[in-house]
Amino acid sequence: MAKREFRFAADERGLRVIAQKLVGQVIKYWEEDGVLREGRVTAAEIKRDRYGNPFIEVDVEEVPTDGSGATA
Repeated sequence: MAKREFRFAADERGLRVIAQKLVGQVIKYWEEDGVLREGRVTAAEIKRDRYGNPFIEVDVEEVPTDGSGATA
């Protein structure tokens, strides 16, 4: 299970709402090597970077795709 950081232009209250809605959703995200991945969010937590800015850290479980772009 991979951990990913998501940063949104929202205040901390808005991030709490976003984090709650992300859990259980299938998302697509870019890996560092330029590969588009698909995964299901299993957990989301609000954290702060070293400057005090809030962001969402999620646990992503990779979902196998059939190559057509459709999700089950």
